[in-house]
Amino acid sequence: MSRFLCIAPPYAGHVFPLASIGSELAQRGHAVAWLSYAAARAYLPPDVPFFEVPHDDVMQRSDDAARSPRPRFLASEFAYFYGELVVPMAAAMLPHVEQAVAQWRPDVVLADQHALAGAIVARTRGLRWATSAATSLLHAQSIDRHASARRWLRDLLAHTQRELGVPVVDEPDVSPELVLLYVSRELAGPGKRFPEHYRFVGPVLEHRHESTSFPWHRLLRRPRVAVSLGSVVSAHGGRFLETAVAALRDEPVEVVIGAPDGALAEVPANFVAWPWLPNLALLPKVDAAVSHGGSFAFEALASGVPLVVAPFWTDQFATAGEIVAAGAGIRVRYGRVGAKELREAVSRVVHDPSYRRSAIRVQAGLRAAGGTRTAADFCAGLAAGTSSAQTEA
Repeated sequence: MSRFLCIAPPYAGHVFPLASIGSELAQRGHAVAWLSYAAARAYLPPDVPFFEVPHDDVMQRSDDAARSPRPRFLASEFAYFYGELVVPMAAAMLPHVEQAVAQWRPDVVLADQHALAGAIVARTRGLRWATSAATSLLHAQSIDRHASARRWLRDLLAHTQRELGVPVVDEPDVSPELVLLYVSRELAGPGKRFPEHYRFVGPVLEHRHESTSFPWHRLLRRPRVAVSLGSVVSAHGGRFLETAVAALRDEPVEVVIGAPDGALAEVPANFVAWPWLPNLALLPKVDAAVSHGGSFAFEALASGVPLVVAPFWTDQFATAGEIVAAGAGIRVRYGRVGAKELREAVSRVVHDPSYRRSAIRVQAGLRAAGGTRTAADFCAGLAAGTSSAQTEA
């Protein structure tokens, strides 16, 4: 049996995929440990071996950013996200990753794309490692059409590697051995070419640790719409959430909305507001979903649920484009959508059966990709020294 070290920033959408894969590997008898900040523990099974990164200025900056609106333009979004969060987090996590690797002695490191320290330590230590891409595509692919932003990102990552005293490679956050993408190849773009070690495994949803209460008894009617901006975005999504209230309060639908305490001035009678939605249990019970384009969107598609997508940040625009191109949803403008436009978009995806049919077609493709077990097969193959290009579920 092999030893794995999973490394991710402490955000639900980044922790959940690796938690699912790690749990599957552990059930097969492999030894699996974790490294992240303390907040990640909420998304993990209890009592897993855990190397904690102390809360620091970088994490505080991330917490503050979660409560503030993001920059509006793609180049400035990437400059902020990488320059203010990803790169400083890499420097802060690096000594803790070094210590964890020395103590745990992993055969394989499974590193979220934004946990750059994990990738750097694995490479400099000569360890096998895989990239977990929690977004629909790797970030660099999300800006294929923006040469200046892509050049800026390449230069920043090169400078970061020099500052950290490691050899410079073009994509330090992307494993040359195994990249796990939690979508289907078709949804990522028909006709696009990807390296052989890029593995499209679909959403990995097994073994999800969703320890949250929810007032199921309050769900009384259909059609039902779920509204979620995820664990981070909802902290500064007050305007959008209030727009959703204004759009749907008098409609013949039941709305289940993820809203932090105090985020809504009023909760209409046809709304159920809850701080944290149990996505995997809830989504099979809804007829449509409203999302910013994070992991919630793919969880909805995995349940055959059509979407209204309101992207506002980096890779989410690519995700929205993929969903619209597949016929499984409608895109609206996060910062500008009004109640009338949002109401009409939700009504269309609820009542036009073509969106549900397309979502079910996408669901079939996502399921066929293999999910958790296939992802774990690839990771186990990597540990065994089998080329990921030759490993098949």
